[in-house]
Amino acid sequence: MSTPNLISAAYTWGQFTPSFVLVGLALLILLTDAFLPRLNKQLFPLVGSLVTATLACFTAGSSASALFTTLACAATAVCLLMAYDYRSVVSASVAGGNHEDGVAEFSALPLLACAGVCSLIRSRDLIMLFVSLETVTLASYAMAGYFRRNQGSVEAGVKYLILGAVSTGLMIMGAAWFFGTTGTFMGDTRFLLAALSNPYLSAGVLISVGLLLAGVFFKAGAIPMHTWIPDVYQGAPTPVSAFLAVVSKLAGFAALLIILLPLIYLQSTVSDMLSSLISVLAVVAAGTLLVGNLGAIPQQNTKRLLGYSSIGQAGFILVFFISLKPTIVGPVFNYLLAYGIATLMAFAALATLRMQRGSEELSAFRGLGKTNPRTSFLITVSFASLAGVPLTAGFLAKLSSFQALVSTINLPHHIIYWLLPIMIICAAAGFYYYFKVLRFMYWEKPEQNDTPVHFSPVCIAILTIGTLLLLVLGVTPLIF
Repeated sequence: MSTPNLISAAYTWGQFTPSFVLVGLALLILLTDAFLPRLNKQLFPLVGSLVTATLACFTAGSSASALFTTLACAATAVCLLMAYDYRSVVSASVAGGNHEDGVAEFSALPLLACAGVCSLIRSRDLIMLFVSLETVTLASYAMAGYFRRNQGSVEAGVKYLILGAVSTGLMIMGAAWFFGTTGTFMGDTRFLLAALSNPYLSAGVLISVGLLLAGVFFKAGAIPMHTWIPDVYQGAPTPVSAFLAVVSKLAGFAALLIILLPLIYLQSTVSDMLSSLISVLAVVAAGTLLVGNLGAIPQQNTKRLLGYSSIGQAGFILVFFISLKPTIVGPVFNYLLAYGIATLMAFAALATLRMQRGSEELSAFRGLGKTNPRTSFLITVSFASLAGVPLTAGFLAKLSSFQALVSTINLPHHIIYWLLPIMIICAAAGFYYYFKVLRFMYWEKPEQNDTPVHFSPVCIAILTIGTLLLLVLGVTPLIF
């Protein structure tokens, strides 16, 4: 049987129903905007959010693909709600006026990117993986540089495009090497065993996996493909930064699982190859932790701080892959869930401050503890969870990362001892830079011209639901 037949037989149309729905909705929004220009454009992000939230409910399940799809759709729904609040900034930055030109496209692009994530999660071969990942990336290029009247947004889009092209080239090379050594684009263990049993082909498999990982590291935000994150997060519209920080990162780690799980299942057969991969992953995890957490310390721009935070959090997630256990899917998802909820809350609060105080610096949080005490508590929970404060979901997520590392000590893979001190140092650094936000909220006095910030019902809903989830997820496992 030929390789194309094998690939086509691995899928059914029903698997891609979420992607079809999202693409259809995006096209419907664009067509409606074109043929009904007088229609209230506030409906577009609301409808998009409602549909993605509904998909999140219908795709919920116990399988790994269902869990990741649900999280991707739910996070996209929250980002579209942010876009609803952010539409005045979108209109001013795109068309330079009070009308709402550009809102429809700004609502359709996240739907197309989410469709790519949903199809990526169900990928079983490198062709589908690459096409899905590029669907996410191409839509993200447009979203990052969407504010054409804003120099920072245009610069963000260009940087993202250039560095994204490099990662695309690496993935294509990796897929070509994989096909050349195994004779297939599938991740089936039978083909891997056949190639790895040949000493002339095993090196080619290792090279192909290395190139694929380098391309995926771009989406996951791991070194050495991390350099785009702080600049793009700062320049992109805030809802887009939130999307990149959560949904795009989820896509990167889903792709990483798809590439590595076949090798992990063969660990007893390819122990030498996995030993080399583990060494590489350990170095990448350590570098990602150090770059992200230490780089965040001097930041005064909140979006840059969250960008470096995203890099640091990716380092903690990479530690799971060193444990060599097929069960890493659950811990990786739990970490992404805790990180995603807290990050979306932080960006939602920042989007409101950007609209009302015209700033994304840490100083924009100045005095919120006195002028908006209840909302400040909700924001505090989000940053506390990112830092890993006990009784929050973020604490259990980071604790599971440490546990995953400790579980490797009894294995013959051995070079991990030095990684534990790095993780401890970086976790402590996180407390410092996350709590800088709290210092501005509670210790900095509001200036005379500072008025209480009016947080919209949408923002309050995001912060409230997120706080409840973080606290429930952080306390429930300790009780039961």
